[in-house]
Amino acid sequence: MKKHNKIPHLGKAALAVAAALSFSSWAGTYNESPQLNELVKSGKLPKVEERLPENPLVVEPNESIGQYGGTLNLVGKAMDNGHRIRTIAYDNLFNFDTTYSKVIPNLAVGFTSNTENTEFTIQLRKGVKWSDGTAFTADDIAFYINEIIGDPEHSGNRPLALPAHDSAKAEVIDAHTVKITLAKPNGMFIRTLATVDSESFTAFPKHYCSQFMPKFNDKAVENAKAKGFDSWRQYASTRCEAHYFLEHHANVDRPVLTAWKVTTPPGPNATYAVYERNPYYWQVDTEGNQLPYLDSVRWRYSEDQEEMVLRAANGETDFQHRDIGQTSYRSLLIENEEKGNYTYKFRPSTLSTELALPLNQTSKDPLKRELFANKDFRIALSHAIDRSEISETVYSGVVGPHQAAPTDISPFYDKDAVEQYTQYDVKKANKILDDLGLTKRDSEGYRLLKNGERLRIEAISETRRKGVFADALELIKNQWKDVGIFLDIRIIESNHLINLRLTNDFDLIPNLGEGGVGVIDEARYYFPFSPESTWGMGYYLWANEPTNEFAVEPPAYVKQQLELWKKVTETSSQEEQQKYMKEIMQIAKENFYVIGTVEAMPAGVVVSNKLHNVPENMPQSWNFPTPGPMRMSQLWKSQ
Repeated sequence: MKKHNKIPHLGKAALAVAAALSFSSWAGTYNESPQLNELVKSGKLPKVEERLPENPLVVEPNESIGQYGGTLNLVGKAMDNGHRIRTIAYDNLFNFDTTYSKVIPNLAVGFTSNTENTEFTIQLRKGVKWSDGTAFTADDIAFYINEIIGDPEHSGNRPLALPAHDSAKAEVIDAHTVKITLAKPNGMFIRTLATVDSESFTAFPKHYCSQFMPKFNDKAVENAKAKGFDSWRQYASTRCEAHYFLEHHANVDRPVLTAWKVTTPPGPNATYAVYERNPYYWQVDTEGNQLPYLDSVRWRYSEDQEEMVLRAANGETDFQHRDIGQTSYRSLLIENEEKGNYTYKFRPSTLSTELALPLNQTSKDPLKRELFANKDFRIALSHAIDRSEISETVYSGVVGPHQAAPTDISPFYDKDAVEQYTQYDVKKANKILDDLGLTKRDSEGYRLLKNGERLRIEAISETRRKGVFADALELIKNQWKDVGIFLDIRIIESNHLINLRLTNDFDLIPNLGEGGVGVIDEARYYFPFSPESTWGMGYYLWANEPTNEFAVEPPAYVKQQLELWKKVTETSSQEEQQKYMKEIMQIAKENFYVIGTVEAMPAGVVVSNKLHNVPENMPQSWNFPTPGPMRMSQLWKSQ
């Protein structure tokens, strides 16, 4: 049985789809940059109508129809592929929308799946071309899956969605339809295709990359040796590498589907890199103007972070968070807005809370396990936190209370979940702890366990967790002392912390509150989602490695969540996924697994006053491929 899926859209994206449907009858009304028009006149480039697909993706500008020309100036580190990936390379089969709440069409326009979610038939946008004018077809997707990552001897990157050579097979149905058959069911497969990790699915042009492989070219080995390589695989890896590697971004000959193509490559000794417009780019605005508006993107490189901040303050970058977004640089960047002709803007974080306190409810210590798993104990400790003091002392008073719960830009936002148990009330906290039988105290006023030992909660933190994170934790240590709880903070190396986590040998691992937005992708604090679900590490092991010596059977409500998560992963429908996830979130709210502190600080972004069509509410995050989902092709600069 097949399920047909046209990915649902929200807001402007919906209008873009409606516009796209009518553009197929508008041939002859497209416009292009003057730069490209001159090439057409000289016979060096086909007409714009011949370069665009049958149904170009129509982007409704965030602010206004743009003007052609100009360069997007950025600063960064020469070897920082992550910056390039998120800025100019985010054109997947499917993309996330700007609020990180939906998956939307991109180079693919839809899909069908079987009931078991082992077969996904994906429909591609018809008539899209690579930057050299060659057609982009189902053959390119099948080539990547079957010949690149499907090669058992492939030593390069494989996407998380297809981690082994036999994870999937691809079959070309027709030029614009490819069927992907998975070795294991995965209802989340389409969602994974929208992640940064899946950019390679649309980055391996068969007509170009196959020339370096003996299966397709009898001279591949000979050519590799002529270039000074020991094997064809070595040579191929310099020509057709995954997006995580510099070679991917430095090959000026490799055709692309992105808005700009490298002309001056990055490298270890490069001081700058330039990417110029792709004349075959497949997006247009609502007036038929081929995108991108900007002629080029230019990075200026430095390995000195302070230098990058000073360049930003001097107005030498047009759109920048990476490398300069730390709170310690905010005062300088805000003070220089007028001088640098930019605005320092704030973007919502995808964190739920600046500091999450996930007590290990599956602790090896039976007395601590009993306490930590008691919801009332966690409620008492939450009421014992003075969040106003944390905000004023550590965050300049700009953040309010916030539990480890989705934020107000998430479709899973629940005001009650955010605010519950955040009132600072030492009297209430003491009463709850007394009612739990923790009435005996030692000479320093700390409460005692049933065995007469001091109730000591050991919080282990990595050495890199310095600054505001550590300062907030120290405040909580002092605040909990007022209710007789000894918080013992230990700073250890990352590898040691990981070992303690995986062996379930810890009380508390304070951390950033992941999962404020993009909950389906990061639900560690809402159910035993991953090894990062440190509030229920034993539960996670029980669900995923039941024979593990540290596995702990969870209570019925956690088992119910695990069953609901199974339903999430067994459907490819976004509506059904969200329905089941909401049920998971309701159980998480009722059982209050993790204590939150204050809301996450917004991210700071330098935006040139000349730059237009920058969305105001797009989250800034590592998990979410910021700024790619804004559709960078619509950016334009007033001259």
